[in-house]
Amino acid sequence: MRDRPPSAPEPPPAPGTWRRVVRLFMPYRAAVCVLVVLIAAYSAMNAAVPLLTRVVFDRALFGPGGPDLRLLALIAGLAAAIACAVGAVDLGQTWLSARVAQRVVHGLRTEMFGRLQRMPLAFFAAERGGEIQSRLAGDTTQIEYAVKDTLPGALSGLIGFVVAAGAMVTLSPVLAGVALILAPLVLLVASRSGRALSTLSADGQRTRAELSSIIAERLSPGGVTMARVHGRRQEEAAGFAAESERLARLGIRSGLVAQLVLSVGHVFFVLTPYLVFVAAGLTGGITPGTLVAFTVLQARLHQPLWQILHISTEFRAAQGAFERVFGYLDLQPEPETRQSPAPGPGALAVREAGFRYPGTGEEDRPALYGVSLEIPAASTTLVVGPSGSGKTTLGHLLAGLHPPTEGTVVIDGTEFGAPLPGRICIATQEPFLFQGSVADNLRYAAPGATMDDLVRSCRITRIHERIAALPDGYDSPAGERGALFSGGERQRIALARALLADASVLVLDEATSALDPLTELEVVEAILAERAGRTTVMITHRFGVLDSFDTVVALEEGRVVEYGPRLDLLGDRHGLYARMVRAQTGAA
Repeated sequence: MRDRPPSAPEPPPAPGTWRRVVRLFMPYRAAVCVLVVLIAAYSAMNAAVPLLTRVVFDRALFGPGGPDLRLLALIAGLAAAIACAVGAVDLGQTWLSARVAQRVVHGLRTEMFGRLQRMPLAFFAAERGGEIQSRLAGDTTQIEYAVKDTLPGALSGLIGFVVAAGAMVTLSPVLAGVALILAPLVLLVASRSGRALSTLSADGQRTRAELSSIIAERLSPGGVTMARVHGRRQEEAAGFAAESERLARLGIRSGLVAQLVLSVGHVFFVLTPYLVFVAAGLTGGITPGTLVAFTVLQARLHQPLWQILHISTEFRAAQGAFERVFGYLDLQPEPETRQSPAPGPGALAVREAGFRYPGTGEEDRPALYGVSLEIPAASTTLVVGPSGSGKTTLGHLLAGLHPPTEGTVVIDGTEFGAPLPGRICIATQEPFLFQGSVADNLRYAAPGATMDDLVRSCRITRIHERIAALPDGYDSPAGERGALFSGGERQRIALARALLADASVLVLDEATSALDPLTELEVVEAILAERAGRTTVMITHRFGVLDSFDTVVALEEGRVVEYGPRLDLLGDRHGLYARMVRAQTGAA
């Protein structure tokens, strides 16, 4: 078996899991009370039928004077009415429990999705996508089943057990004591086994998440391509098989533990009736009708007890799912976005800003430190520097994707540390396209954009002709993560989407890296012409032929080493910018 890939640390189990589960039902307590009443009515009516059986035997069939046909007919009619009522009550409780379950799970699912949306980007860099999908889809599905079926079943079993036991005591306290004498032993075994089931369930959920991660990564277009190029298909299949085998073994162990409880219960159910018969033989005054009614009630007692045993194993399995969901709900998200500053021209300022990525040690060099810049409104700024110099981190700070760990970032005189939709937009090196049409992807930035708006922005980024040549034009699918387009085409679609946002500030973070130099020059010049009068910041490695920028910022090892007008920096032949231009263009 290969080593499991590293993932984010498992959050600690949520404290007081079952108390928190109870709190989930507080908004629906009226419906839960009605559900309890319906279950109690269902159990009471089921327990009434054996009592009618006693009347049938002792009075209607074998009473003084022989069979009483009128009484038999009356009891038969009453039994039919009870049967109809039981069916109606059962239907009502099924509908109500399903409604409550869907509401509870819907609330959990949406709260978790909203919480994850507010998590910092570093969380998604560390956490595996399959783990997130497993908790958001798999765990909530298990909770849905537990709430919809298991919880009503547990209430029905508990109430049914109490009602049946009460009816048995009414018939004969002695026989009832004999029938219930082994029940505590069965419940003890169930409790002990439940703890093991809880641990096995948590392990199983983690393994399912690992399988989901393997599927998401290894069966993506990039993962399949890499495996084929490096000849690792057999290793990938073996790794998946190892995780699947682990899950299978956990399933076998869980099944054995659950069956242990049910087997002990089976012994109880088989042995108890004979103990009752022996007790009836030793006890005087037990009529045939009482014994028959008691025998029927025993079945009604065994059914809810069996239900309780079976459901106890499912509850333990659901506990792991609840803990994993609560673990995500206990994560600390980024603070809520402050109210967006009033619209302004888009002047940016960075004042003694620094940034250190979470998880890096204090001895590690921060990604940025001591950065101070003034980017005037309506200016064009080029950010350059060697790989690892902090260019992308600076772009993320300017876009509000990361709050600085020290210092401030300001737009139009107002400090901010979170994205400002409509004010600042960023286009990244690795654009993300959804599984939908090209038009849907473009309108993500501007839902009200017309088709003319889409065409205009795509003409600027030189991608319109490619889209128009597709069978369905702008209604053609983009594929999984834009897989039906090349890297350069995806970047140009993303650039068109960024233009549609019409933001005061546009940050281009290596957003044209996949384009050939000639196309890149055309696209950049067209974008700058379109955004004349608005602030544009471009981060790039390839800048030797780009001369349409007012200001150049050169970074090295997380610090600003040069900052000023492009021609002034180009005149310093020993400066970093001039040296990098010469290296790219071959100019003397």
